[in-house]
Amino acid sequence: MGRSNILREHVKIAILAGEVSGDVQGAYLAGGLLNNDYGIKVSLCGVGGEYMKSRGVKLWEEASRYGSVGFWEPIKFLPGWLKIYGRVKERIKGEDLDAVIFIDNQGFNLQIAKFIKKERPNLPMFYYFSPQAWLWGSGIAKQVRDLGIKVLAVFPKERDVYKANGVEVYFVGHPLLDIVEAKVPPEKIRETLGIQDDLPLVGLFPGSRQQEITSLLPIMLEGVSPLINREAYFYVASASQFAYELIVKILEKNNLYLPIISANRYDYMNASKLLIMASGTAVLESALVGVPVIALYKLSWISWNIAKRIVHYPYATMPNILLEKPVVIELLQKDANPIKLRNTLRELLSDDQKLEAIKDDFRKINEILGEKGAIKRAVECIFRGLNCIE
Repeated sequence: MGRSNILREHVKIAILAGEVSGDVQGAYLAGGLLNNDYGIKVSLCGVGGEYMKSRGVKLWEEASRYGSVGFWEPIKFLPGWLKIYGRVKERIKGEDLDAVIFIDNQGFNLQIAKFIKKERPNLPMFYYFSPQAWLWGSGIAKQVRDLGIKVLAVFPKERDVYKANGVEVYFVGHPLLDIVEAKVPPEKIRETLGIQDDLPLVGLFPGSRQQEITSLLPIMLEGVSPLINREAYFYVASASQFAYELIVKILEKNNLYLPIISANRYDYMNASKLLIMASGTAVLESALVGVPVIALYKLSWISWNIAKRIVHYPYATMPNILLEKPVVIELLQKDANPIKLRNTLRELLSDDQKLEAIKDDFRKINEILGEKGAIKRAVECIFRGLNCIE
């Protein structure tokens, strides 16, 4: 799409996210686009979930509950994604769009990008939280280049790999630097939970995907159950209404009562001595809050063996990848079991020196991720690419 001397004052943009984490980032980006500093009128539509909808995005399809990780695991969601794929193609053909912004969900979004390149080759495409080419190899970067997608990079290494492969890439920084902030004092959180003694508080964050919650939360609960109200207090964090319903069922099945929190997650993180998490975005959030983490993850045997052959890093969690050393304790595959978790948790809770060393390492992540203002920079890049601002 060529630039003209007349700046555009109104644009209609589709944002295509998938699982809950993409829905959350899509919501923050939507807020930045709709409440921009340039006086540009923006209409937003697309695919996401409850967070994007709450920020004013007119959803074509609700897709946040279809999230999964791995190569074998997504097959169970394939019928749902195929329906969404067909409907999204029709929307893109029929709606008067000025741009499409992809967020994560590369398996689905790259297929949509191929469709756009064929059917609407002049429709600008941006990728925010793009496929992690610096982990998966340069092949996917070349695919993004050939599709003509502009990348809004959130990690320095992401920018470097895409740039080296000829992609039009802009480093905007990571929005979590603007988003992650604890505002409520830890003692207030403990008071809210009814804690009246000095036992430590530990948070369980089983992830946002059905796959994660159903496989990891039972392990977490079995691991910590002998410690509940004896060696520590626990709560479970819910990422969405769908996740909340799953968590309630699993707690009932295990005959356990633990408080479930759905809001103020950073305040609860900050009030915790330690966090037990599914490997994902939440681990990076906890690092920015400055609270040590035990991260768990399990994939099918097929997915795990494929991943080992194609991923170019020895770590699963983003803080460890960024710091290039094992600061977050990762319990993966067979190590993600109740006994290993319980022993690791007890060891860390009794070792304040180790916990402080982890916090010191976490402080370095802010420097790596750059400066605040990622969402504003992303909005600026999008508007410049659409000839809305000079």
